[in-house]
Amino acid sequence: MMITGKRIHEYLGIRSDDDSLGVYVGFQEIDGLHAKTKIGRSKNAAAIQRGRQQGGANWWFYSYFLLPTYEDTRKVDRVMKKQFKSQNIEKTLQNQTELYYLSPLDATNELEDLLRSMGYEIRDLVEEILENDAHKEAGQ
Repeated sequence: MMITGKRIHEYLGIRSDDDSLGVYVGFQEIDGLHAKTKIGRSKNAAAIQRGRQQGGANWWFYSYFLLPTYEDTRKVDRVMKKQFKSQNIEKTLQNQTELYYLSPLDATNELEDLLRSMGYEIRDLVEEILENDAHKEAGQ
C-alpha cells in the first residue's frame, strides 16, 4: 500500500495546513510507471502531496522522517545534498534538483543512516502507518 500526505496528516491527527516537518523519499506514478526517486525536505506532507500529483500523476511517500524543527529540515537537507551528490540527476527539463538515481528503498536506507549519524531520533511515519495497518488487519 502506498502512503499519501493526507494519510500522514490523518495518522498524526493534524489538519492539512498544520506543519509536519521532515525529510522524505517518494516518487510519482502514472499508470503503474514510476518516475525517478525524489528526496527532499518538507514543512507539510499534505502540501507536498498536492504539488507532486499534478498532471494526473499519483504521488507516494516511500518514507517520511519527522524532524523537530524547520531549521533541522534545512540542516539535514544541506548535508543530504552533499552526501547524495553522486546519485543526483543533474539538470532536468523542469530544473528539478531533488531527483536521484537511487531506488526508493536505497534512498530510504541512506537517509535513515544519515539522520542517525547526525544524532536524530528515527521516526519514519510511512513505516509506522504500514505497521499500524498490519496490526489492525491481523486483529480483525
